[in-house]
Amino acid sequence: MDAMSVGAALLRFWWIAVAGVAAGAAAGLGLLSRQPAPVYTANATVLVTSASEPYLRTAQPQPAAATAAQPAASKGKKAAAKKSAPQSRTTVSTPNTQVLVNAANLYPLLIESGQIKRLRESVYGKTPGTLTATAFASATNTYGVYHPSPLPVIVVKATSQHADSASRLAVFTVRAFRSWIAQQQQRARIPASQRIGIEQLRVRVTSASSSSRALPIFVGGVILLAFCGVAVLADRLRPRRERVPAASHQPV
Repeated sequence: MDAMSVGAALLRFWWIAVAGVAAGAAAGLGLLSRQPAPVYTANATVLVTSASEPYLRTAQPQPAAATAAQPAASKGKKAAAKKSAPQSRTTVSTPNTQVLVNAANLYPLLIESGQIKRLRESVYGKTPGTLTATAFASATNTYGVYHPSPLPVIVVKATSQHADSASRLAVFTVRAFRSWIAQQQQRARIPASQRIGIEQLRVRVTSASSSSRALPIFVGGVILLAFCGVAVLADRLRPRRERVPAASHQPV
């Protein structure tokens, strides 16, 4: 059958084509509604640093232990018994960054702890989603051996069905952990020059979804084509009235 014949069949049985459109749309929307909702992930990058900013310098002054000078040499009959005051020297050494690296590998366990969660919820309220924290570039092999990160960087990962919820969960967790660290340092009376700091570098939100509109559209199109085929088949099976030409009158 050519296109004109198919078009004529669809016009004759238009209600079948309309039913196909409705059935295809219903099937496509049904499949689309059953697909999982998109999931949003917020990654907050955190730098573990200190007041001395070791990653901004090539050398760091270190005060050496004070040393007492030797007694002055005697001249003549009287020996000098006076000793000079202790003298201190300042040495220069390479910045100690391993302390910050060790802290970055330990802190993810504290970030995921219940006390940080309770502190976050008490200050910012409950935020829907799940949270994980890992040291940047750390890994665990197939045998369960943990390889620590060589950098003092932590990645706080928050997952939620809403982009705003994922971002707030990551940011609020970092703020709560930073506040908790400051409280612990004050309670231990750690000098400001010796305290470890938490600095948030950036927050990046991405979306991931396994849903696709291709399958609902394909199923809807197949159903519509099936109904159109039924319409064409019904048109072909419809009994046709053939016009019989009237007999011509022959003269006598």
